[in-house]
Amino acid sequence: MKNARLAVLIVSGGLCSATTALAQTPTPGTGDATPPSATQPAPTPTPPPAAPPAPAADNNDENLFRFYGILTPRFVAATGAMESFSQPNESAVTAAGNPVFSNFPDEARHTFQVAQSRLGFWLNEKGPLRAQVEIDFIDFTKATPTVASLPRLRIAHVDYTIAPGHSVSLGQDWDLHAPINPHGINLVGGLFQSGNSGFMRQQFKYFYTTPSFELGAAVGFPAPNVTPKDAGFEIGALPTLAVRGTYKFGKSRVGASAIATRIPFNFRAADERYAAAFGTTLFSELAPSDNTNIRVELNFGQNTANLGVLSLAQGRAATDVQEIGGYVSVRQVLTGIHAVYGMAGYQKVLDPSKVVPSYDTPASGVATLSGTGPGMLHNGTVRVGYEIKPNRRLAFVLEGFLFQSHHRLQAADVPNFEAERTSLGIETGAVLTF
Repeated sequence: MKNARLAVLIVSGGLCSATTALAQTPTPGTGDATPPSATQPAPTPTPPPAAPPAPAADNNDENLFRFYGILTPRFVAATGAMESFSQPNESAVTAAGNPVFSNFPDEARHTFQVAQSRLGFWLNEKGPLRAQVEIDFIDFTKATPTVASLPRLRIAHVDYTIAPGHSVSLGQDWDLHAPINPHGINLVGGLFQSGNSGFMRQQFKYFYTTPSFELGAAVGFPAPNVTPKDAGFEIGALPTLAVRGTYKFGKSRVGASAIATRIPFNFRAADERYAAAFGTTLFSELAPSDNTNIRVELNFGQNTANLGVLSLAQGRAATDVQEIGGYVSVRQVLTGIHAVYGMAGYQKVLDPSKVVPSYDTPASGVATLSGTGPGMLHNGTVRVGYEIKPNRRLAFVLEGFLFQSHHRLQAADVPNFEAERTSLGIETGAVLTF
């Protein structure tokens, strides 16, 4: 009876989670789409159970369903224009704002946000067959939406433990590639486009896990396509192939990962071209003491933004674009309820001449995003935060940030705007987990 109820819950949970994805900016000539932003620091994958649990009585359903969430009301203020994944607002800041695309780029601004909150549930979390669904409410095309926020599907996957140490997962989840995310209150921004190169993907994953080692492999879809028609990614592209190896010791881990595929540009046109898109990372999460946590990523890639990875290198029909980057994030508990943290991240395109502006200025004179990628030569971030936790489920956070971003401008805008932008600001608010 319990298995029957589990099957019904998994099926019904999957149906309930089919939330319509938010529209994204198409990439000309490929049918791709600029990915939506990521949503929260990727948790360490939960090791699969060592063996299927012993059969329980039919009335023992305590582990069948677990509801969870993060509620995070925040206030954000900055000395100048900011942007959230190229959109000129502070919903999940990732860079200093493009001066052409932003309103009054040199003026201070502020906003209140709750859309980074999220809700989810696990079905049969501790069993050999389990499922997870999670949503948040972020929409980067809305500056301060209030009741206009809509649900966004983040995670929907089913896992199965084949045998002790062997498990598979199918669905939409954090990418196998680049599993470490930084600390901080900006869960969705997460140093993406400034050293952090991960995101979500629809994929099939396999894990082999031991107490000291984990090996993973995945086959995934190259990138989102939110148009109504199948295009280059559905018809002409290969799936992504990813691998990851992690060595675990105590509460620490170090590892390496890679993702690669072949993508089409100008699919089925006279100038069609196929190009390699790939990314590699070295990562570590170190716990030198119970009160200290250090997370580090170093990455290198080519055309990685075309794969939905939240980085700077967006290739085009005429050229491939390569990049390097990385970040370090450190959190130190001072006492039982007080903690401080700091992080720095940087991402750079290796050949700046290959970067094109992220926007067009049509005859109307109003700049619009063109779908050609982030349009930045480099992007750097420094964040420092203080956290007080009066309760194990509640934290109040004060975080200061500095962004320095170099945007590629259209030739007509170069004399009128400063392409390299620096902006300071704060984010403060609460994080309630349950």
